[in-house]
Amino acid sequence: MSGLTIAYRNLDSSPAIEQQVSERFADLEKLGARIESCDVVIEASDRRRVSGREFAVRLKIALPGPDIDVERRVGRSEPAADVSQAIREAFDVARREILERKSRQNP
Repeated sequence: MSGLTIAYRNLDSSPAIEQQVSERFADLEKLGARIESCDVVIEASDRRRVSGREFAVRLKIALPGPDIDVERRVGRSEPAADVSQAIREAFDVARREILERKSRQNP
């Protein structure tokens, strides 16, 4: 059974963010990659820029073989869209890495 943890830095937790992360994680689990754990850190820059805040999403996915580490940063004027975009991009990269690894293991 794999575990998902979500941590927030410089922003409050959100049911909408947690739901999006959980759905994205569930999609990764369906790939059959034997994920042992997935640590997600969602961070907002601590200072506002003229154009808004920057958001970073970091994933550390533990599975057999080397772990997968992904980080995506975005920053624009609409924070909700930025957080969602960073989450989407980070999980898309992780998905590609898992699929690439599986294709190398099963030629």
